[in-house]
Amino acid sequence: MNKILISGYYGFANAGDEAMLTAIVDSLRSQEPALEITVISGNPKVTAQLHNVKAIPRFDVLQVMKAMAKTDILLSGGGSILQDVTSTKSLFYYLSILSLGKLMGKKVVLFAQGVGPINSPFARKLTGYICRKADLITVRDDGSSEELKTMGLDPKKIIITADAVFSLPTGNKPLGQSILQKYNLGQKPLIGFALRHWQGEDRFCPEFAQAAVLLAQKFNAQIVFLPLQFPADEELSNKVKALMGDKQDAAFVLPQSFSAEEYLAIISNMQLLVGMRLHALVFAALNSVPFLGVSYDPKVDRFVKAMDGKVTGDVAHITALELTQKAEELWQQKDPTLAGKIAGLRLEAKRNIQRVIKLLPK
Repeated sequence: MNKILISGYYGFANAGDEAMLTAIVDSLRSQEPALEITVISGNPKVTAQLHNVKAIPRFDVLQVMKAMAKTDILLSGGGSILQDVTSTKSLFYYLSILSLGKLMGKKVVLFAQGVGPINSPFARKLTGYICRKADLITVRDDGSSEELKTMGLDPKKIIITADAVFSLPTGNKPLGQSILQKYNLGQKPLIGFALRHWQGEDRFCPEFAQAAVLLAQKFNAQIVFLPLQFPADEELSNKVKALMGDKQDAAFVLPQSFSAEEYLAIISNMQLLVGMRLHALVFAALNSVPFLGVSYDPKVDRFVKAMDGKVTGDVAHITALELTQKAEELWQQKDPTLAGKIAGLRLEAKRNIQRVIKLLPK
């Protein structure tokens, strides 16, 4: 039986990353049903249950080495794990896993990675050195490709592909309606906000709150805060809701986490999605829901650019006026070319899995 070991930011209750893992596992099994998949996870028990895989603790060196010794391929990704903005230690951790794979003679794949920013000169040199040894390198956007090129990688070895999440189906709208109805939502048009903790919250939270009030009034809409990483996003969303003052009845914070399928279903019922979270924007695109990206990380700007969508200025300078004006421009807007773009990304996500399968021993 062929074996694949997957390394990424899994087991941390982040809906975007869990959606990626769902997409990767399902796509691999669609091509190779008997494949044995093991995931390095922050919560092995939950990961094993959610994704029907074997799972091992990410900091149990002995178990990681044993799994690496038995695997045919180390698949690193997807997501933005090769960056040092949120954590240099995290970057070095993922690089160490890649190095271990090569030291143990395994095929190593950088899978649909969103690379960068990597600011430390030493970290850039180390990342370039280790990534050059990979057997297959695929990235999810042009910006990630350029980042690797500046670190000395051969452009011919870098394949620009699609985020793994694009292999997921569109949302089950009736399922989303049934979830929303449990919270008495759906009587009015729904506008989703998918926010996350970031620097400068004391400045940008009041701006989001004011924008939520204005949009709720303008379109007689219900604001639904979507916590894609629970409970951290719920905490921030409640903070923004409280800042809406006597208008906070127009907003609701979903009080629990959901599966990738459920988030897709919920977002399919939105009329508009305003998001910092990249995969909230991806979920909206998959459902042809107009979305407004809030720039805080290059990955958001790269995705929105690829979709020819709208993105705000940097979150450090965002204003309620800008948010409201751009949201108004998107209201009920349907991009006639979006379906074609999504179809192309779905095809590329499938091709990316096929590239991995070709590396398995015959």
